[in-house]
Amino acid sequence: MLIKEMRHEDKPRERFAISPQLASNTDLVAILLRTGRQGHSVMEVAKEVVDMLESSSGINGYEDLNWRDLIDIKGIGPDKAVTICAAVELGRRLSLLCSRRKLVSFSAPDKVAAFFMEKLRHENQEHFLVSYLNVKNRLLGYQEISKGNLNAALVDIKEAMKWGIRYKAYGMILLHNHPSGYPEPSKEDIEVTKTFAAGARLLDMQVLDHVIIGDGTFVSLHERGII
Repeated sequence: MLIKEMRHEDKPRERFAISPQLASNTDLVAILLRTGRQGHSVMEVAKEVVDMLESSSGINGYEDLNWRDLIDIKGIGPDKAVTICAAVELGRRLSLLCSRRKLVSFSAPDKVAAFFMEKLRHENQEHFLVSYLNVKNRLLGYQEISKGNLNAALVDIKEAMKWGIRYKAYGMILLHNHPSGYPEPSKEDIEVTKTFAAGARLLDMQVLDHVIIGDGTFVSLHERGII
């Protein structure tokens, strides 16, 4: 349906003007696009954009968005693609500014362990995560980098560093679980830690710790003097 054929209160701009909460993701993208393509309304093109993002990556489709991904959709040229990405990036930056005072403190290993314990203690596979911190050791965000047996070859260090740059992180805390329930570090755990630390230094970041989660217990490689 064309915008002009919609009821006044169903049009994306008018719905947003009444209350931003009433506007769907498709409405918001349609407002940015302004026009559709031949034979397809702007709402249809906007829905294609939202469907592509949400079906491929969930919410991370917005978080890790690149304008070049959008120009595969017919009717989306570089100008419209960059407009969408700019709006997403602005929202992300404002969200970080608004929530900065509420960031979780990771000033000690027990705080890191407490944050992740219930997420990881009962997993039957190893999950390797990286937490990204500001200069005051407050959590900016975290990402799961790999799943499965931990070794330097399988952990995607480039992916981890990419998120460090995106978060503009000062430091990183590595974290993974031991499905056995016993968090004693292995030779591979120490090797991965040292490899990460070397990579981080090249980008002016620091690996502050590597916390290994067991069943209700944990080990900090920083406390062990390994980092």
